[in-house]
Amino acid sequence: MAIRTVTEPVAVGIRRQRMVFDALSLLTPFDLVGARKVRIGNPGDGSYVMVDRLRPSQPVMSFGIGPSVNFELAMAERGHRVLLFDHTIHKLPGTHPRFTWFREGIASISEPTRALFTLAEHMLKLPDGGDPPILKLDVESAEWAVFGEAPAGLLRRFEQISVELHELGRIAEPQFNATMQKALQKLSADFTLCHVHANNFGAVHVACGFAVPEALEVTYIRTDLVVRAPSTTLYPTEADSPNYPYWPEHLLWYFPFLPGSETIKFPNP
Repeated sequence: MAIRTVTEPVAVGIRRQRMVFDALSLLTPFDLVGARKVRIGNPGDGSYVMVDRLRPSQPVMSFGIGPSVNFELAMAERGHRVLLFDHTIHKLPGTHPRFTWFREGIASISEPTRALFTLAEHMLKLPDGGDPPILKLDVESAEWAVFGEAPAGLLRRFEQISVELHELGRIAEPQFNATMQKALQKLSADFTLCHVHANNFGAVHVACGFAVPEALEVTYIRTDLVVRAPSTTLYPTEADSPNYPYWPEHLLWYFPFLPGSETIKFPNP
């Protein structure tokens, strides 16, 4: 096996490793005291594990539909009104009386000629009153800019957020890392990361010595609504299901997903 020679100065490598560590630290999950989780959708791709405090009076905003309405149908069957957004498809792969579809996408900056609008603009479509909405995003990396630029007060209007995080294999790239940290810091300010699951369609990379899944499905809940505790959970859990059923799950038995990760500090050189 060929061995690649490292030629950069030690200090440069340590700074990049610290950058990766800091970004991963923002993905440390927590347990929720007295709460249970429920899988929304059938086993396989397109479903999410959420905190079991969902109420039919909560509208759902779902961005990124593609070939599956697995999650959206399950929410509609539970009594939720579901607003679906995807500018890349010509019709929904399934219908339900509680569905409202917009052939529009989401971006950090509005581009009407491309049918792309900001989260704030899309939220004007929500019905007046009612309980705090649920947000789901699977938008192929647009999530980083959307969360990074969304006002904190706007995000706080949601009770739970489920999102697939993409391109994590780029975590050692300074520009991408900065964008990633900005988005995750915005979420961490008011939300608790309470569930993580690696999409087994993607690879697991090694970045500066850290294992990093290419894509990660995560669920957040507003911190003021729960009591959180350090994680004792090994992921994946019994509630999880591999996205591709013919391949094994990615075991998240490493930092920052392994119990005790919140106590780990980056060593001083």
